[in-house]
Amino acid sequence: MQIYNYILDLDINSKNYTYTCHETIKFNGNEEKLILSSVNLKIKRIKVNNSIKNFKEFIKNQEIVVDGIITKDSIAEIDFSGEIPEELQGFYRAHTEEGDMFTTQFESTGARRFFPCIDNPSYKAAFDITVRVDEGLEAISNMPVETKENVDGKTVIKFMQTPVMSTYLLYLGIGKFDERSLEFNGNKKLILAAQKGHLTESNYPLEIGKKAIEFYQDYFGIDYPLPKEHLISVPEFAAGAMENWGAITFREIYLNISSSTGSSVKKAVGEVIAHELAHQWFGDLVTMNWWDDLWLNESFATFMSYKAMNKLEVDYDMFADFLVSETAGALEGDSLVNSHPIEVEVKHPDDISQIFDEISYGKGGSILRMINAFVTDDVFKKGLHLYLENFKYKNASGSDLWEFIAKVSDRPVRKVMESFIQNVGYPIIEAKEEGGKIKLTQYRFLLNGKKQNVQWKIPLTAKYAGEVKSILFDSESMEIDLQGFIKLNDSETGFYRVLYSDSLYENIIKNIAILDNKDIFGLLNDSHAFLMAGKLTLQEYLSRINKFMELNDSLIIREISNELFSLYLIDPKNSEILGTNMEYLADKLKILGDKQKSENINISLARGIVANRFATINRGYAEELSKFAGSLEQVDPDMRLAVLTSYAIVHNDSEKMLDMLSKFKQDEDKVKTIQAMAMLTGDNNFNAVEKAISERKIKAQDSLRYYMLAAANPGAKEYIYNNLENIMEKIQAIFAGSGYSSRVIEMVVPFIGLNHMEEIEGKLAKINIQEISRGIKKGMEYLNINHDLVERLKN
Repeated sequence: MQIYNYILDLDINSKNYTYTCHETIKFNGNEEKLILSSVNLKIKRIKVNNSIKNFKEFIKNQEIVVDGIITKDSIAEIDFSGEIPEELQGFYRAHTEEGDMFTTQFESTGARRFFPCIDNPSYKAAFDITVRVDEGLEAISNMPVETKENVDGKTVIKFMQTPVMSTYLLYLGIGKFDERSLEFNGNKKLILAAQKGHLTESNYPLEIGKKAIEFYQDYFGIDYPLPKEHLISVPEFAAGAMENWGAITFREIYLNISSSTGSSVKKAVGEVIAHELAHQWFGDLVTMNWWDDLWLNESFATFMSYKAMNKLEVDYDMFADFLVSETAGALEGDSLVNSHPIEVEVKHPDDISQIFDEISYGKGGSILRMINAFVTDDVFKKGLHLYLENFKYKNASGSDLWEFIAKVSDRPVRKVMESFIQNVGYPIIEAKEEGGKIKLTQYRFLLNGKKQNVQWKIPLTAKYAGEVKSILFDSESMEIDLQGFIKLNDSETGFYRVLYSDSLYENIIKNIAILDNKDIFGLLNDSHAFLMAGKLTLQEYLSRINKFMELNDSLIIREISNELFSLYLIDPKNSEILGTNMEYLADKLKILGDKQKSENINISLARGIVANRFATINRGYAEELSKFAGSLEQVDPDMRLAVLTSYAIVHNDSEKMLDMLSKFKQDEDKVKTIQAMAMLTGDNNFNAVEKAISERKIKAQDSLRYYMLAAANPGAKEYIYNNLENIMEKIQAIFAGSGYSSRVIEMVVPFIGLNHMEEIEGKLAKINIQEISRGIKKGMEYLNINHDLVERLKN
């Protein structure tokens, strides 16, 4: 079946939170039945080719089956109504003190909650949207407004027809908006939009958005195809952002740049905007055939956003952030037995949401970075242009992309990509001196310490004195030259780990001066993983990272503090881990010193991270910082979380912190306050925070952050454990279908279960549903890994 056109004529009742719609679908097919996706919609009447048809609703399958054989070009007309709920998917209402905003979030299967359709990315169609809203309200959709008039006390807004696109990319937003814009490509508009009173005071999102569009136009060799692009701030939003074609939505924190904006958020703003804009070509113009190729959309936008920002903001060192935010998480998640291949079979809608994870984003993006380095950027760029030109306004699969890159390359692109995409996990390479050579052996790395014999086709980059050699490692073992060898995985472009013999590691340390910060990040991150897997003892791990602890590069400081602090959270009673944390963090705080004018953004970012962690483990430092909580607006934004965390630890007063929360105007300050409240202890405080979440004084989207951080707080984890069923019930009520419930379980179980190893599985069995099943499996695996580490550290 082919869908040509959806025509939606909508009437919104903003007081009763309902809407009615007359829908027209133009299609062609040779089908026994017309089958449409539909969830929670009240269907009043269906006509096909002017004949009223009987239909049946199958709730479990989320389908409407319409009687009658389809054999020609046809027109279906459907009259239906729907509600506008609070849950953050489909067409929902987002709260602000100034009033509600109605907004859509359709990826992956939310469109069927708004209108009957074939809710499948491969069924592209043009959309004609007309909406009737109460006077005083405005509407935003994918295309510009074509006509606007007042009829019978309502404003009728008709939008221009969209290009053919997938249902999950359709957007409709209704509310009272402030807007600001600038032009690009001569006559096209980039528009920043937010609810009245919520528009950012900064033009940074517009400026970086315009530069990103221009970067992609040049890189892809294809102009941005729509007449305008909206960047829309949404007050309550489960996802971070969503790439609706021509109408991208964001959490407020990603657009609301102000004097309160810290370094990490400013960098994230640029990266998230660049990510969603990359989707306008890769995902929107050319779309995956089905959700098993979700990674192709997300991996590509992830990699390209860092590539764009690395060019647009040179001082940011964005590929350092890429390693921290994307590669490290993917290497950890993909070292689980319960990981999944990048290319994963998807059958049920509940399975789709659970693969929006570190594998689809981080691993896929890291593999693309590896291939980009393998074939060279010029070849990669040329292959992308050919791919996009060939499939624009169509659907494609991952294999199509490799085909086009392979066409312009002399490297075995397909073999390498299939090896990393189709295999679950990734390789560890053991490197040791043998007979005047370096012998390399590969197998699958698992965090549980077990060995699995799997071989990948690995594009190695070997750093030698004065040169980098490119080598394809496609067997169980091989030998490479020892003379002049320094290390494998130059600048960490490859997706694998390397375990060096002691002699080879000592040689690396001797050559530390010629390694870049990304090389050192890889050595550190690998060593931590080998400790977790039992391949290194704690003493061996500390010995291996010792020399790097003297270095003051911000990426290296962040990585070492990440590793040491994560070990503390797993085993807070271990005196050696606590002592190493105290010594390292105190030393780096002294070296980082006070903020200097025009210092690099990454120095400021590292200072805030180190300060927050030191305050968590050092009561005296927390008492010193907590004094600044009363004048937070005068505190450097990068230090505000440390100050608020200190206040929470020292005063342990939820009432005062909730009062602070209510008075902060900027979303970023509110989020930092919520993060700090995760350090509160005591039932009275926990109950007060729970009440604030229930009353929406804490945004639903931010409650997730609170629960995940509180689970790692030694003084709060028992509360999370005891109330897990109620917490998950609340989260599922708001985030059903989004994958966030699964993510919360995955993050909290490894901490709250450490004191309940015997009974945790029984507790999880009571709440296990398909939508969180993957999160439970991964959470339990992480828990067992953490438990094994704690037991080893006792010896």
